[in-house]
Amino acid sequence: MTPLAWKFVWTMAASWVLGVLWIVAFYLDPTLPVLDELGNWNLMVGFVLLVAGAGFGAAALVATMVAGARRRGRF
Repeated sequence: MTPLAWKFVWTMAASWVLGVLWIVAFYLDPTLPVLDELGNWNLMVGFVLLVAGAGFGAAALVATMVAGARRRGRF
């Protein structure tokens, strides 16, 4: 994988971990200052982070495919 793809992979993993932690924190203690203000919108914040992680995973896949095509002279 290319260095750019690895950046996408690390960002994907961080986004997934943050999304899960955000949702878990909301369920464990919804009275925390920021979580209390957002209410049930906290679930959307967590799921947006999870979906963003999937987007970063797709970007890593595309970056790897483009790098492979360039090595083979197809791009």
